[in-house]
Amino acid sequence: MSVTEAAAAVDDLFRRAVESPDEIDDPVLVDWLADASDSLGPVVSKEDARVLRLAVRLARKLATYWSARPGATLPEWRNGVDEALGSRGWEVQLDLVMNALRHEPDPGLFEEAKTRFRAARFEEWMEGVGFEEWAIGRGDR
Repeated sequence: MSVTEAAAAVDDLFRRAVESPDEIDDPVLVDWLADASDSLGPVVSKEDARVLRLAVRLARKLATYWSARPGATLPEWRNGVDEALGSRGWEVQLDLVMNALRHEPDPGLFEEAKTRFRAARFEEWMEGVGFEEWAIGRGDR
C-alpha cells in the first residue's frame, strides 16, 4: 500500500467510526494500526507512526461521539468528521501525504497533497503550480 492508500485507509477508518461507531473497539483499532503500519513498508518513520497513532485516537473520539447520537442522519460521513473533529480530522491524512512528499517527491503525491490540503485547511496549496515547477523551486530538479 502506498502512502496515498494509507491516507485512504484513514478515510475508511473514519467513515466506519461515523457510520458504525459500535464496531470501532480496541481490537479493531489494534488490527487497523498494524495493517496500516505494515502497509507503509518494513520501516515506518517516527513521523508516520505518530500520525497513524493519532488516526486511531481520532477514530476512537469519532466513534464515541457518534455512538452517543444513535439514528443521527448526515448527508455524508465526511460531515460527521467535520462535526465531531473539525478540520483537525483531515490533518492526519494531509500529514501522511506531506511527509511522503517531503522525502520522496512524486507528481501523484503532489496532486494528492493539493487535494488533502484543501480539505484540511479550507484553502488552496500551490494553486496554479505544477509538480515540475514546485520541484525546481525545492532544488529537486
